[in-house]
Order: sequence, then C-alpha cells, then structure tokens
Amino acid sequence: MPEKFEVVLAQFRTEDIKSSRWGELVNEWLALETAAGFEERGPALRAKGRPDAVHWWVHRNRRTKHPFPTLLDSEDAHDLFYLETVKWWLAVNPDWRKVGVETQTEFLRQGLAKNVDGDLDELYSGLNGLTSVVACLLWWYRVEKVSEGSEMWHQMVDDVLWVLTEKLRAQHSKRGASQPDESPSTKRARK
Repeated sequence: MPEKFEVVLAQFRTEDIKSSRWGELVNEWLALETAAGFEERGPALRAKGRPDAVHWWVHRNRRTKHPFPTLLDSEDAHDLFYLETVKWWLAVNPDWRKVGVETQTEFLRQGLAKNVDGDLDELYSGLNGLTSVVACLLWWYRVEKVSEGSEMWHQMVDDVLWVLTEKLRAQHSKRGASQPDESPSTKRARK
C-alpha cells in the first residue's frame, strides 16, 4: 500500500469513533482502494461546492487528522460543514440516484436511490475521490461530539457505505469479466 494511503488509513482507523458502521465504512473503503490499485493521482470528484476542509487537508498532504481549524470555531461552523458535506455529496452523485431529492432536507427525509438503475462511475475511488468524502465524515463525527454519531451522520455513513459496496461489486465484476474462463469445458466431445 502506498504511503499516502497508509497515512489516510491511520486517520480513518481511529479509536474515538464508537459506531460499528464506521468500521464497516473504513473496511469497505480499503477494499475498494485495494481493488482499484490505490490511485494516488486519479480523477477527482467535482470541486464545486466541496467543503473547504477538503482543500485544506489535501494541501497538507492529507497528513493531519484534525479537522479544518474553522470547523472548531462555533456551532454555526459545525452546522455549515454538515450542510456543505451533504450538499456536495448530493452534487457528486449521478442524477439517477437523486430522483425527488434536490435538498439536504429531502436527502435526510428519503435518502438517495439505491436500486442501481445506472452506474456510479463518476464517484471515483482514489485519493482525489471517495477518500475525501470519508474524511469529511470523520471530521463531521469529531466536531459533532455525539458518542455514537447523530442520525444525520449515520444516514450519510450508510449512503457512502452503500456506494463503496456497489463500486467494489462493479470492480469485481469488471475484473471477472476481463479474466479468461479457466474452467474445463462442459461440452461433451463428439464421438
């Protein structure tokens, strides 16, 4: 595993998050990154609307486990970060997942579609992709200071976990389709 991913993984495998869903999320993220080959310079999720904390973290080589300094300033800064994170998540998801969901409130009320009517190709793996979303969830938990995580945090974790699982499934399907069939032929030889 490349050093940059080791640094990020050490941050994600934190002891202070008490939610078991967090452990599942980190394990699925790691499985996807492993399957995708640990892309350090791959495509990025769209930057428009991305929380400033991501830019701050990336420009520190993803080496700090503490959230963006202004997140610690006030309750208003916390609330703004939560809303920015949800809004960015909605923006980077494909349209087929957002049917009837245009706002953070609608996301919290009904969530995004999980019926796989399309691909998730624009939700890139790699350091510039879903890794940043997982980092936002880590900071969200830390500034929120709710022992098991708030309902809104859990909803985001569950949705990101679903995406990671589906992308990993697609990655395995692509790999399986590209490998030649090594099983013995089931056809009978002609006599």
